Amino acid sequence: VFDDGDCIELGFPKNVVDTELPSQKIKSAEQISRSKMDEYEINGSSKWDEYMSATSAFLNCGLPNFIEERLDIPSFPAFLYEALREGGKAWPLKPHSDVLDATFESNKMRALASFQDLYVGLEPYSNPKDFFGGVLRKTAPAVFGLLAAIELHPTNDKAGVFAPIGGFRAVEEAFQRLAAEKGVGTMLGKTVTKVQSDGVYFCDTDNDDSSSEFLPADLVIVNADLPFATETLLNADTDAQPRYDWDDKYDFSSGVIAFHWSVDKSLDDLNTHNVFLEASTCERAEQSWTSIRSPNVDNDGDSIEPFNFYLHRAKNTDPTVAPDGCDSIMVLVPCSTLSRNQDYAKLSRSEAIDKYKEQFDEETIAKTREAVYQRLSAIDSLQDVEQHIIDEVVDTPATYGDLYNVGAGTPFALSHGFGQLSLTRPAAESKVPNVLFVGASSRPGNGVPLVLIGAKLVAEKAKRFLSKRAKETSE
Repeated sequence: VFDDGDCIELGFPKNVVDTELPSQKIKSAEQISRSKMDEYEINGSSKWDEYMSATSAFLNCGLPNFIEERLDIPSFPAFLYEALREGGKAWPLKPHSDVLDATFESNKMRALASFQDLYVGLEPYSNPKDFFGGVLRKTAPAVFGLLAAIELHPTNDKAGVFAPIGGFRAVEEAFQRLAAEKGVGTMLGKTVTKVQSDGVYFCDTDNDDSSSEFLPADLVIVNADLPFATETLLNADTDAQPRYDWDDKYDFSSGVIAFHWSVDKSLDDLNTHNVFLEASTCERAEQSWTSIRSPNVDNDGDSIEPFNFYLHRAKNTDPTVAPDGCDSIMVLVPCSTLSRNQDYAKLSRSEAIDKYKEQFDEETIAKTREAVYQRLSAIDSLQDVEQHIIDEVVDTPATYGDLYNVGAGTPFALSHGFGQLSLTRPAAESKVPNVLFVGASSRPGNGVPLVLIGAKLVAEKAKRFLSKRAKETSE
């Protein structure tokens, strides 16, 4: 959904297995979409096909070789062809905007091809103030077009977005059942306060003043966000009391203000996944990525910078999320991260979190909410949506930091510039012996698929470590 109210659908799978989506309906929707692309610019749909071809090759080569860490030689010829054709038009190491400008003429087509860069905490625009256009830090290299292929490519067998029935909690509960079946014990209501090479200290989650207990371990796997863990849990200079702090030497993704709304009417004009994009002018389109380029810049004054945002309507795929005639939606708005204050590290965890919550006060949240209402009003049936909200939960970087132990309060973890990508991203192995990291800020990166791939790789490392330890002990 563009800022002028124009809407376009993307993502039309060729092999349909869902009987609720007959192939003829998909073909009709795809034709409407392609016609719109041709209205945006001459041969817009053909240029989209060209772009999808390149991103599919990047996905097919990038996933096994650089994410799953397994050599897949057959994927390289197509990758090299797409990277080198027409004088390197789609060269994957360029700033993403360089490839977009070489491929498309309209702001709308560029926006459609690049909004996924937000997922990895990067902007598509080349930054003339940084080396190599910013790809070492906050600008997405063109190879991240593979994210578009994951979501939108019509035939790539790696493409597709899946939504678990019952929400993502259902996945969590499934993991817990599997663990229980293997004899794994789970301690709830406990918080780890310090990690050592021989075990962990922990205390009651809801009581900062409770005394810490020690749990010995042969190996510790830390799934708290790596920048938080290295500064708060593994820091030899800290005590075993609950704290909240993080190592700010890294580049972080943007923060998020999330609105979770229960609505007393059905919002049938929304798809499952909806992205609201700024594309009226080149200047506003670039301004909409401010929270990525300058993640610690505050919004002062009566208005906020233009922004893109994501809206999820789960009821399209999961009717259990709301009663008949009602709905439930989540709106994710990129924002600044938390600004670290080292003095807060000396406070108790609850006191520190309260201080950080002040960085996102009610005025900031209210301005953001009103801006979202205004953008939603581009859809006729949503012009009065605020009058139908019967319950609201708001999350900010401070609440994400509190709930999930993420550094800088960003749920998207470290950004993915070349300085923090693949081999340059923090490894699973800690400097502290017998400790491994898992999660979005370590290799291979953020997002559910990458985190699960990383978890599998760490599990294999843990098995090898423990097998070797057992063998040494028995000798």
